[in-house]
Amino acid sequence: MAPRSSAAWLCLLLAVAPWAGAAPEDDHRLGVAAYRRGDVVGAMAALRPAARAGHAASQVKLAFILESADFAQEASRLYAAAAEQGSAEGHAGLAALLLAGRGIAKDEKRAAQHFSKAAEAGHLLAAEILAKAYRTGGMGLAIDPVEAARWEQRSAELRSAAAGTGPER
Repeated sequence: MAPRSSAAWLCLLLAVAPWAGAAPEDDHRLGVAAYRRGDVVGAMAALRPAARAGHAASQVKLAFILESADFAQEASRLYAAAAEQGSAEGHAGLAALLLAGRGIAKDEKRAAQHFSKAAEAGHLLAAEILAKAYRTGGMGLAIDPVEAARWEQRSAELRSAAAGTGPER
């Protein structure tokens, strides 16, 4: 092997080494750090192995990046995989794509189901979306003031918890 190509291989090895054989949590941490630095390519390279390994937070972050780049079909599969593990962010992301019909067939009923699971798991925006849908009849839901009030109450609880003013504080 020529010295020049040996140096090229060494550089490639050093560039890939941080992700080689890392645990999904480590890959996720590297991916999030790369994303925060504005290195989307590096973020995707770090998140993909963790997402393939079933790491829900990595699936959601990678789905968000892909959705932002108009790869909604792949994003919907990743959100669905995270949702199957009970991820609130996975349910909310999948619900938003179902509601808009982006990357997956539009299905308001399934969107409402996923927003409900997300809200029950502590996703504030999902609870707010459900409250409005029940108040106005959105997502094909019947207007239901009792359900709207229930989701408004859940939204208030989640806001309080996020602000550190809830009863669990």
